[in-house]
Amino acid sequence: MSGARATVFGLDVRSQVPLSFLEGSSAPPTGRELDIDAAQTACDWPAGSQLICDERQPDGRPIFSIESHPQAGYRIRGPKYGTHLLSADGRRVRCLTESLPDQAWQRLLIAQVLPFAALLHGLEVFHASAVVWRGKAIAVLGRSRAGKTTLALELCRRGASFLADDVLALERGSDGLIGHPGTPVAGVDRAGQPQPLDADISSLGGQVIAVDRRERIVRVRGAAQPAPLTALFLLDRRLDGPARPRFEPFSDPKTLLASTFNFVLGAPERLCGLLDVCALLARLRVERVLAGPAASARELGAAVEQRLSVLA
Repeated sequence: MSGARATVFGLDVRSQVPLSFLEGSSAPPTGRELDIDAAQTACDWPAGSQLICDERQPDGRPIFSIESHPQAGYRIRGPKYGTHLLSADGRRVRCLTESLPDQAWQRLLIAQVLPFAALLHGLEVFHASAVVWRGKAIAVLGRSRAGKTTLALELCRRGASFLADDVLALERGSDGLIGHPGTPVAGVDRAGQPQPLDADISSLGGQVIAVDRRERIVRVRGAAQPAPLTALFLLDRRLDGPARPRFEPFSDPKTLLASTFNFVLGAPERLCGLLDVCALLARLRVERVLAGPAASARELGAAVEQRLSVLA
């Protein structure tokens, strides 16, 4: 295709170049527009920018960084992911692909740049995977590599619709919070155990579209509509956790605040919005799911499905 149009994270993305990671998106437009173009060579970035994020491997190797400039906006880049220039109003992205394969520069685009843009448009973003179950959005929080994605895919195997992987964009509505579909791809940790079987991925209408040493990128059928958020589960895997998943009430506001996907944008109005969203989250059904390391995705999925049936 010559370009791309898709609505993801509550944004109507228009791109001059094909975006394979957005193929299959079917959410309706929201009116929040974001234009994307791409180039292979660098362009001018003004002096005087401020480094606001510097993510590194345990050995010190850089993963990605974010710089801020009052007029130019944000420069988000990583040695394996290219450079992305996001305007201060979140309406334009210029991707400097640096001759990298699509799966490299588009990975940072969907994992960091588009969620950042959603935040600039007034939505709130959380480090969570999510599904739609009986018309309601169900979010799964948890530490990195806790198994949020595999649990979400397992719930989809049981009849839910895939809403978001790793980043959930939320909008404040008149009756609560609305979860917007993310991109219709999931990053499945190759080191995590257990992983969904290839047969299960196929049954979800999915296919593996990229593989690296850390993860498999899987395209799945995504939810076609935003959905009201009704429940939130904190996946808490522990070495001393129970053999069978156990649910307990959870209401720690600090953990909800810490689950935001972006703490580098600290404008007072944004922080007030974050507090407001967390207050709305605390009114929902919020539970911790305790599980030991041997608990499989299928066991977790069955337990969550049963729990949702009880709560319905």
